[in-house]
Amino acid sequence: MSNIVTIIIPNYNNIELLKKTLNSIYKYYNDIKTIVVDNNSKEDVQKIIKCFKNVEFIKLDKNYGFAKAVNEGIKSSDSEFVVLLNNDVEVEKGWLENLLALIKKDEKIFSVSSKMIQYNDRTKIDDAGDEYTILG
Repeated sequence: MSNIVTIIIPNYNNIELLKKTLNSIYKYYNDIKTIVVDNNSKEDVQKIIKCFKNVEFIKLDKNYGFAKAVNEGIKSSDSEFVVLLNNDVEVEKGWLENLLALIKKDEKIFSVSSKMIQYNDRTKIDDAGDEYTILG
């Protein structure tokens, strides 16, 4: 799966959340390529990154925000698919396989989204997908 998907994580500080995110990814997907794009954090993000294999690190010169960070990660990716994750996400077993199965189901599908459970209250759904059309 490592040459099919690249996970891109924009980051700005919150090193402990990033560590949990990476731990959850590598618990199930230990060969996946991940790119952490850091928006000039004050924390030593590279110290955490070194604990994981297949993680590329891009440090931006200031905090440009989510869009710029993920676009820098996308430019560095050479895989068929990219997955965008916030740095406060914990993935579950089967998560990536389900996304890939869905996007490959029909060539008209260009984007898929996960069901997201609230981080601080795991009994509530935060989001269950977005819809995009040709009109945006």
